[in-house]
Amino acid sequence: MPGYDYLMKPLTVAGLTLKNRLLSAPTSMAELGPDEHYTNENFDYYRLRAAGGTALVTVGDVIVDNATGRSHPQQLGMDDPSVISSLKKMAEAIHAGGAAASVELDHGGALCDPAFLDGRHPIGPSALSEEEWGVAVDEMTEAQIYEVAEAFGRAAAMLKKCGFDMVMIHCGHGWLLHQFISTLTNRRTDQWGGSLENRMRFPLLVVKKVRQAVGRNFPIEIRISGSERVEGGYGIETGIEIAKMLDGKVDLIHVSAGTNTDWYSFVLMHPGIFQKEGENANLAAEIRKHVKTPVVSVGAFTDPDFMEAFLEKGGADAIALGRSLIADPFLPKKIMRHQTEDIRPCLRCGECQGGMMAHHCMRCTVNPLIGREREVFHPVPVHHTGKIMIIGGGPAGMQAALTARERGHQVVLYEARERLGGALKFADGVDFKASMKRYREYLIAQVEKSDVTVHTGVRADEAIIRKEAPDALILALGAKPLLLPVPGIHNGNVLIGADLTQDSVLGDRVIVIGGGLVGCEQALHIARDGHQVVILEMQKDVAADCVVTHRENLMHQLQNCDRIQILTDARCTEITDSGVKVDRGGKEETIAADTVVLAAGMKADSEQVNQLRTIVPQTYVIGDCNQAGKIMRAVRDAYDAVVDFGLF
Repeated sequence: MPGYDYLMKPLTVAGLTLKNRLLSAPTSMAELGPDEHYTNENFDYYRLRAAGGTALVTVGDVIVDNATGRSHPQQLGMDDPSVISSLKKMAEAIHAGGAAASVELDHGGALCDPAFLDGRHPIGPSALSEEEWGVAVDEMTEAQIYEVAEAFGRAAAMLKKCGFDMVMIHCGHGWLLHQFISTLTNRRTDQWGGSLENRMRFPLLVVKKVRQAVGRNFPIEIRISGSERVEGGYGIETGIEIAKMLDGKVDLIHVSAGTNTDWYSFVLMHPGIFQKEGENANLAAEIRKHVKTPVVSVGAFTDPDFMEAFLEKGGADAIALGRSLIADPFLPKKIMRHQTEDIRPCLRCGECQGGMMAHHCMRCTVNPLIGREREVFHPVPVHHTGKIMIIGGGPAGMQAALTARERGHQVVLYEARERLGGALKFADGVDFKASMKRYREYLIAQVEKSDVTVHTGVRADEAIIRKEAPDALILALGAKPLLLPVPGIHNGNVLIGADLTQDSVLGDRVIVIGGGLVGCEQALHIARDGHQVVILEMQKDVAADCVVTHRENLMHQLQNCDRIQILTDARCTEITDSGVKVDRGGKEETIAADTVVLAAGMKADSEQVNQLRTIVPQTYVIGDCNQAGKIMRAVRDAYDAVVDFGLF
């Protein structure tokens, strides 16, 4: 059993001892209350991060000047004295979970939303036109520069007064302080622009004001982008110089990457399935060689063994976790207890960020309690227990089984295939689906460790259901592929995308019919395997069903793969032995192919559902057999069904 001595070793920062080297990175959360204060849901969100065993929990993205600095609705305004009670409660909630408490102070600058500025333009280091930036941005006067710096100091003093243990200054990701550092946004010719020394003058002024406000023995962490990771932006060499200028003036240097001013750079800031584990870890490792201040690394850390090895070889002094703690808030405690096989893995799918951007609410594909953290501390009561029979061993069925056992029910699970996993079987052999494969194996292992009775290779029918005589039946039967009503759909050269495995034999030229998320990912995998691929999509855009961050990542991979051609507004009219006939704007053309992969979508298996749903009075239909969709819906369906059964 591997040890985790480096991860579990305490770290003392300016007199504050952190109990281990795993920190909860600042993340956005659900919307504030009507009074723009924190809500009970907000308190529970951060308390759960602390209860899971992290040493430090940092509340994300608090604005130092509401009038000029707000960029989205989840931000508390520190220039409003009425927020003091809310901040005190937040510090208490984090302390109740056993962690030190911090807050990330920020100002949106040129990235502020004019909707929050009462008709004023956003402000930034330099004036930017609406044509180049999307909105007009006013250049900050020297008086405004000093006013904002003072606002950072006042906010830090307020946090200390409210019981927080330290403070983070956000100096990266394209927000105001970073805008001064970056030549992409700072075009000034006075003492606040030009050389790096001048461009760092404002961030260093902010650090000075914060230090004056909190004193020497109150830790200051600063978050920087070690590299902007965008064309024309600065690289690690400049990142090192930035860190050297901050060395000794702050107590922790938190090294991230990227800028919000470019979509793909934003993707690399939050590495997805196409990036490697610890994608930006090298930035922290390089910076640590040049400074004496402890360094924190962040970005796509999911594997405890990788984290331990990274700290052991001197890559950083601590690791900050964001999405991994959304997937499993108890990851640190599971590492501490050597229960790493029980860690629910983050898929890096982007659904958490996508939900925040689209709906201002946090959700997680694999964790049904995200957005309802209150149920961790105040569980929904189980008024009665009983026997639950589940048919279907995919993610919905396995999640239902695990939730049912946790809530005290007797569970029997039937799966027609020889092995559990359901639709997650497609992860085999796909390099960028490693996290999905880990999730599948995690679910299977958890079911096997529980006392759920599992029958694989058995298609449950009415006779079996009546023999089991369950109090509740949960149908998690999955979905069936949509077959296009075109000639040739059953030809020998046609393969169903949902049935593809690493053993499937494909010709040199492949056409993928269907340019949704699944079709695009399958096309990318096939192309990376050496085939020439054409994606046919009826709509004007491909991957339109993706959350925005994953779509940007996926499109970058597709557009930079020279073996992929994308045809939109293209309708398949016939499949022949030598290719596909396509209608594009009323003009028909034939595209040659050796193999045709059908990825036109899935539909609920309503026929089988209708055969079984009337046998047991209390029957739940969940996952894809209810409505074909994403894993997140299936997992939440499963949790909700089991909770509902125990209520009455």
